[in-house]
Amino acid sequence: MTETTKRASNTLDQTPQQHFPCEECGAYLMYQPGIRVLRCDYCGHENAIIDAPAKIKEYSFSSALEALAHSEKRPLDNTPIIKCPNCAASFELKKNQHAGDCPFCGTPVVTSTGETRLFQPKSLLPFNITEQQARASFDKWIGQLWFAPSALKNKASRDERLLGIYVPYWTYDSHTDSYYQGQRGTIYYVQEVVTEVVNGQTRQRVINVPKIRWTPVSGQVRQFFDDVLVGATRSLPRKILDNIQPWDLDQLVNYNEAYLSGFQSEIYQVDLDEGFNQARELMEQAIQQAVRRDIGGDQQQITALDTRYSDTTFKHILLPVWSAAFRYQGKIYRFVINGRNGRTQGERPYSVVKIVSLIITLLVLMIGLGYYLETSGILEQMLQQGGSMQYEYYPNTPHYPSYPNYPR
Repeated sequence: MTETTKRASNTLDQTPQQHFPCEECGAYLMYQPGIRVLRCDYCGHENAIIDAPAKIKEYSFSSALEALAHSEKRPLDNTPIIKCPNCAASFELKKNQHAGDCPFCGTPVVTSTGETRLFQPKSLLPFNITEQQARASFDKWIGQLWFAPSALKNKASRDERLLGIYVPYWTYDSHTDSYYQGQRGTIYYVQEVVTEVVNGQTRQRVINVPKIRWTPVSGQVRQFFDDVLVGATRSLPRKILDNIQPWDLDQLVNYNEAYLSGFQSEIYQVDLDEGFNQARELMEQAIQQAVRRDIGGDQQQITALDTRYSDTTFKHILLPVWSAAFRYQGKIYRFVINGRNGRTQGERPYSVVKIVSLIITLLVLMIGLGYYLETSGILEQMLQQGGSMQYEYYPNTPHYPSYPNYPR
């Protein structure tokens, strides 16, 4: 037996697998979005999905980091060799996936994440919208894009294929105490006399010039952050994933592999500590806003800010997205659809022809409007009215008002 065969054999023995046969006819079942059963397309029988009643737990971040430091596991050491329970074919999932279909017979298979990652998902949101509903959301999104090429709105010319994926995420909770130093800016006004030329005449008027008075300040802001969400995948751009929020995290259910049947599912690629660094960026933005509110005044300057995090906890969860890509003029554009509410975000091309046409149209309208105002005399009347509204300053008059609208 070769070393490769030994490795494959050992992996087959050690990789737990789940498949879900119909209790009546034995057909392999796939989860259908929006329902909490596995429904058989052949005999109509429904296998119940029993959700564990246990409360969704939060885990200590500091304890997890300590466990990670002492763990001998390295991320994605091995790619599991899967043996199909239906046709007995052996195949490999992609190295960052732990749920997919047999490429030979299409049987859905779910494997354990424990072989390659220290932290396993403990909760998830099941798919709530079907592929057909997701496609309708994508068509609506495409239709609302400004300057999108007309070819994209032609469904027949597009070749996108939707793929249902459970994407790994981290959520973080944390108490923060932020100590700051800065300055509070209060705007006040001083009056100045300015000289200007209007319709060939030199006039003077009084204007109010804003100034800022700065006052040193310091203080403390306390906040609690709940479920700061960070995508733990590198397969999809972070910007796109962030823009398909919100997620109804109050509807999380305990991890159940039945919800993964028929879908792909990724293993996290962003480690726990790296995810917290990204979460901290989001927290710091909110902290700075809170500090500015605490400083008050018209303007604020933050010169020093020290934030301490305590009682930090985390969850590792899976969230459902429909993902695909479409090709336009030889370039591939990716997009994702929130598998709960249909919110769609992605990369998109622009139609140069439409943009240039709009610019030319606006220029023609502006030139035409200017010509009409000038030839009709309306422009001259507007200038005269604007000039008459200026307050004239008479230096020989012993008293003059402070504001332009003061009655003379």
